[in-house]
Amino acid sequence: MTHTRRWTIAFAAVAGLLAAAWLSLWALVPSDAELARRVEAEFEARLGQKLVVGAVHWRVLGLPMVEVLDAHTEQPEAIRVRRVAIYPELLPLLRQRFVINRLQIDGAVVPRNALAAYRDKAQDGLGSVVLRSVAFTDTTYISYSGIPVVYAGDIRFDDDGLPQRVQLRRPEAKPPASLDATRDGKTENGADLYQVRLQGAGGSANGQARLATSADGRMVLTGELAPRDVQVNALLEAFHRRSPVSGLASGQTELRAEGDSLIELFRSLHTRSVLQVERAKILRFNLEKAIQSVGKEREGETPLDTLSGVLETQNTQHGLKAEFTRVKAVAGSYTGTGRATVYRRQIDAQGTLEVGGGVLEVPFTLRGPTRKPEFEMAWGTLAGAAVGTAVLPGIGTVLGAKIGGMFSGPPETPDKPAPDSPPRR
Repeated sequence: MTHTRRWTIAFAAVAGLLAAAWLSLWALVPSDAELARRVEAEFEARLGQKLVVGAVHWRVLGLPMVEVLDAHTEQPEAIRVRRVAIYPELLPLLRQRFVINRLQIDGAVVPRNALAAYRDKAQDGLGSVVLRSVAFTDTTYISYSGIPVVYAGDIRFDDDGLPQRVQLRRPEAKPPASLDATRDGKTENGADLYQVRLQGAGGSANGQARLATSADGRMVLTGELAPRDVQVNALLEAFHRRSPVSGLASGQTELRAEGDSLIELFRSLHTRSVLQVERAKILRFNLEKAIQSVGKEREGETPLDTLSGVLETQNTQHGLKAEFTRVKAVAGSYTGTGRATVYRRQIDAQGTLEVGGGVLEVPFTLRGPTRKPEFEMAWGTLAGAAVGTAVLPGIGTVLGAKIGGMFSGPPETPDKPAPDSPPRR
């Protein structure tokens, strides 16, 4: 047998062996359809909810990647994702560890009400997964009140699982709105320090936050921000909400949250802001016109000389709860004080409108759905006071109020708030 023939037979044998090995390996590797069913089964086993996957593609050569397309959960309000790309490390898989270098999410729709089903399962279900970075685009979050807001962002994690940098953007907002939080060493007490920068609504709110561990092992987040020249109405419009006032807000904000995980920290976040608003206006309400027409005409705006107050927010299982206290607004000879609570699409506000430096006080209330609340005030008394003030300050104000009350019927006088408790909105 010649050398050439022997080499030919050897190559043929090796080729046959490689072909047999490849066919055996290929038989063990699932098809795209089989992999889609495995993803569905694994999701339900870990998180307790059914998942429907349109397609799954994968590759091992080059940059390993698994791509999930057109997936949605089977819930009354489904979570939907157009595309999820997972870029894993291969070697840790041999040691039964799942390390994801990058998770890319495109075109997701996440209703807040759907997340309740995963609250007690997400941490356990994903506890064995090491995630190094997440990027998301065109991701819509639907709030408890049904308002959709689109976000984009990037989150990078350190080896200890804490965020190294968080970048969040509102791509549709004009002017642009963004959050950038970067890990920046530790404090003297051993807490992780983050530098926080927010831009949006023509202004900024910069500061720092600290992430520490309490004596019982829970995570505790505290921080301070300094809002400067933030356009109130533009900020709310960036999140598809209507503001009752406009103006440039500045002040100080304190943050606090506590929980066993980053998700719990977000759910428990509480803020307290002491604010002053320059060049403020009450939108869609003209106080002078309302007084002159005894409450029948209100269209327009009311420029304010000053506006200040304290705003506290609290994340809850039913959405954001906002409480306004120590609110004070001055417009010419009128001064309004009061407090308000906005929660679950309802507003409950009460306060007092003072005329002539406090010579006359007229209570008011604002209650009901935030889209169309009921506003109650003794307009006749207020109109009479305005006429009296024009004729003769002081005594004339009181006399005018009594005359106005006679012509408009008995005024409605809701409970007066405590002196130290400003109006609710």
